[in-house]
Amino acid sequence: MYKTRNLFRALGLATCMIGLAGTAQTHADQWPSMGTALTEVARLDWLCNAVALTSDGRLFVGLPRWPGFEKTPSIAEVMPDGTLKPFPGGHWNDWAPGKPSDAALVKINTIHIFDDDTLWAIDQGEDAGPKGSNLGQKILQFDTRSGKLLRSISLPASVLPAGANLNDLRLDSEHAYVTDSGLGGIIVVNLRTGEAVRRLAGHPSTQMIPTRRPIGEDGHVLLLPDGSDHQVHSDPIEISPDGLWLYYQPLSGPLWRVPTAGLRDLGLSDETLGKQVQFVYNTSPLTGTAIDSAGNIYMGEYDKPRVTVYSPDGTLRVVAEDARLANADAMIISDQRELYIPVPQSARMASNRGPGGKDALELPFKIYKLQLPTHLGDREKVPGLVGKPLAATR
Repeated sequence: MYKTRNLFRALGLATCMIGLAGTAQTHADQWPSMGTALTEVARLDWLCNAVALTSDGRLFVGLPRWPGFEKTPSIAEVMPDGTLKPFPGGHWNDWAPGKPSDAALVKINTIHIFDDDTLWAIDQGEDAGPKGSNLGQKILQFDTRSGKLLRSISLPASVLPAGANLNDLRLDSEHAYVTDSGLGGIIVVNLRTGEAVRRLAGHPSTQMIPTRRPIGEDGHVLLLPDGSDHQVHSDPIEISPDGLWLYYQPLSGPLWRVPTAGLRDLGLSDETLGKQVQFVYNTSPLTGTAIDSAGNIYMGEYDKPRVTVYSPDGTLRVVAEDARLANADAMIISDQRELYIPVPQSARMASNRGPGGKDALELPFKIYKLQLPTHLGDREKVPGLVGKPLAATR
């Protein structure tokens, strides 16, 4: 596995955090690029921060209702002619303020399709502000053939307190692991029993270090309209191919990991669990990640237009660097070993540029893909949770 240093044991937590308070390492500048060419997959009028593929090649996109994009359908399928078909259709895609939200897509932040070809989504619900209580957030699972809702998971206030903000998720055969970017923490949901637990709340690894500012392209800091730094706590998340480790980080880094068994062990206190957290790498600010079957972690960098890959032997290399890759977000790997890269240009949004911020978005939004070199892994497998894969039952 990874050549990590458990800095909590070796140096003590305080020393570790002091050492990570500055800017991230820039080792990737010295690593050679793999020289892989980008291929344009789709052009969109709506901002897209996540993509998902079925086993037979149907492409779905996540279209969040971020400022300036409030009338998006939230999730859509990209049709062969390039048009968008709202998914799952009807009232689900027609939400607007004042309408019921239980059976509607309110503010979709991420989508995923795993081995059984069902589509999972995180709905952040209506904006409640940084300290507001938003129990309307939900985890959704849909049948991609019929659009039928398979699951809708809501969380109690004990798991989703005021200020919490569901961000991204990964699955194993029985659990969903979700990052909370509002307060910082990892939420584990047992998908068979429905029991949910909040872990590592307030732990340094789930918190954005205040002095480690979220710097985007051209040195622009991610700022709220009031001029304060946008604090994005635990955000990108991945599970190792063997299912033993959960990787995560705040937007501005660094990258950490924790045993999934520890997260699931309800007899383990958060204090004891925190001692199992390991430092992995002093990453740059990251907007999105992916992981392959060999444990290589692909990282969409926030401050540079590139995707890098961190390998199990501790090396870092550039997969692609291109001016078109502005804030690459939630990536996926297809069965054909192609890395799909949505480019939402989030750092260019007026709402992320502080008081009087001006929109610098370049339309249309685009999705790219590239063929992974043969020495890297394949798509990571995630066991199905609803029986046979949908593609096999057609």
